[in-house]
This record gives sequence, structure tokens and C-alpha cells, in this order.
Amino acid sequence: MRPCLAVGFRFERRARSRKARAGVRSWFAKPPDAREVGERLRRLVPRLWKGARIAGGELAVVVHPAAPALRIAVTADAEIALTGDAARVGPALCDEAEARLAPVLDELDYAWDAEAAPVRDALLAWLAGELRAGATRIGMPDGRAFVVDAAVHTAMGPRDAAWRDAVLADPRAGADAFAWWDLGPGQLERSRALLAMWHEVPWREPLDTDERTAMEAVDADLRAAYKADRGLALPFAEWAELVGHLGDAERADKLRERATGPAVIGYRRYDMVVELAGWALTLPAAFVGRWEDDGDRYWATDGERVLELTQLETTEHDSGVLLDVAPPLHPVIERFADVDRRGRAEAYDEGDVHIVHGLIAAAPHVAILTCKAAAADEPWALATWRSLRRA
Repeated sequence: MRPCLAVGFRFERRARSRKARAGVRSWFAKPPDAREVGERLRRLVPRLWKGARIAGGELAVVVHPAAPALRIAVTADAEIALTGDAARVGPALCDEAEARLAPVLDELDYAWDAEAAPVRDALLAWLAGELRAGATRIGMPDGRAFVVDAAVHTAMGPRDAAWRDAVLADPRAGADAFAWWDLGPGQLERSRALLAMWHEVPWREPLDTDERTAMEAVDADLRAAYKADRGLALPFAEWAELVGHLGDAERADKLRERATGPAVIGYRRYDMVVELAGWALTLPAAFVGRWEDDGDRYWATDGERVLELTQLETTEHDSGVLLDVAPPLHPVIERFADVDRRGRAEAYDEGDVHIVHGLIAAAPHVAILTCKAAAADEPWALATWRSLRRA
């Protein structure tokens, strides 16, 4: 089993000179020089591809914000190699790259290898192979683990065991795991919006300029996709919710009228496990946080609730003794003990703010968690405190 690995599907496409390398025609056609082709490629690609950069002797270009940069290189035998990873985005990533490079290949008198295996078939075969090997994360970004009761987490949402079994029986059933399956009007914008909705949108009002900008970008992509092709399947329920969080209630109502079901898209509707300086903490994924005080304190909020975490290391190897070193300052509302942890939580009020102050000792380590919210949020605060454990 490989439950925690983020896996990838690497594709490669080769383009070769149209000049014959063998036979009578080769007598009259000089084969291309790899260095010359590389120099011309580095001049031509940036003219057609905004943001193209040279990295390690290769060209790196970004086609989709959810996919790693594609690499374009010239091999020793003067072939042009295009490589990328389509696991999170879908096969149209390869199609788009080939289409964008077509004018460059024409300029160089090159053509794509017509004998290459179709990328869709290869991608679906890879997906089925990963599922057969026990993978439970397909196209998921590293560093995030969401608490979702599902057999498989795909970039396009959680999938149950029945879906996995269907893909194993017929890999074509796995096409819905990829946001960008086909080229066409509005497809790129739709895929960008869907992946951002699944992974980035917090499903609440934006807390800062960065969140607002990201949510407005999703709205703009959905507008563009709808304008390009009104027949595209768009997530109107989620679009309405997002627009509502951006403060446009009138437009949200109009979008909601087009919805065919409830809003379900978004991993950030669930809890996630965050690793913090050797500790793991389960939080609602709508929270955003950062380290402060030169890394001594972690702070996070969802706009209504706030938590702070500090941690220290001691020389004591008995968790019970370690917990009793600091006597309680407020009424103790809960204690617990398990195999390797001891915990104590206190609670008190400061005006309208209810504060739960919890300690976890896992000798020789101590974590101190302070949750500030409404009194009704005390069960959440206690559950968050109980989730603290050594990573």
C-alpha cells in the first residue's frame, strides 16, 4: 500500500527534422546540428510563449498553474524533446504544448513523432496501474493531507471504492479524475477554475488580498469559459457560493438558479492535517496560518476562530511528570492519557471571547495550544487540542 505518496504521470514527446536521415534523399539534405537547433529554439520559443525561461540548458514553460513547468530540450541527435507531468491536470496539457510549439517546429522544419502512443491511453493505463498498486492519492499536491473518508483522493475530488473498481475494470472510467481532458474553447479556463476550487478556494469570505485575488481569478476563468462555450459543464452551485463570498449577492442568486445540485466541490470544506515543527494538528481546511516571532509561534484563523501553537523540548522523559511541571492557572475542563501522550485543557473567558488553553506532553516534547472563539466553539477547540500528536 502507498497511502501517502503523491504520484505523477510523466510524458515525453519527440520532434524530428523532416530532412531525411537515410536513403537517397539524405545525400542532398544535411542533417541538423544539435547546437544550432538549440540556439534557434531558445530564440523562437520565448517569442511565442510568454514567461518561457532557460533552466539548466533547457527551456521551461508553464502551460497550466496546477502543473509543473514543461521542459523543452534538444538531444544529442538534434531531436526536440518535450517532457511534462499531466497527473494533476490531464492529457490536454500535452495537446496544448504540442499545438503551441507547432509554429516553432514549422520554422525549424521539424515534425512530431507520429508513432508516439496516444497520451490519453497512456494516462488512463497509468492511472489504473497506480490504483492496482494501492495508490490512494492521484494528482494531489504534496504537503496537504485532507481528512476525507474516501478510497482515493484525486485532483478532482475524492472517489469511492466503486469508482476505483470501475477504473480497474475499464480504465476509460477514470477520465473524470482529470480537469483538462480535451482542447477546445473555454476548456483551459474551466480546468483552472475547477482545480482552484478543489484545492485553493477556502469557501468563506476572503481574509486578505491574496485570497480575494485568487477567488476573483476563479470567477474570471468561469466567466471566460462560459463566454467561450455556453454548453460547457460548469459548477454553478459552487460558482454562486464563491461570488456570494466575494460580496455580489445579486449575481450569486442568478448563478444559483442554474445549479442542478448542492455545492460539493472543495477539499477545503474538510479538515486537513498540518505538520508543524514535529507536531501534527488537524484543522478545518478553511484555516490559513503562518509562523510568527521568528518561528516560535504558529498562528492560524478562519476569520472567526483563532489558534496559537508553541512548542518546546525538555530533558524529561515522563509525559505525566512533564505535564505537572506547569500547574493549571484556570479551571481544568478535560484531561486525557494515552500510550505516549498526556493532556490537560483549561478554559476561561475574556469578554465575549472563550479561550481554551491546552497542553500536550509527549516526552520530551510539549505543545501548548490556545484556541480563541465563541463559547459554542469549545467542542471544536477540544477536538483540535486532542488531535495534537508527534508527526
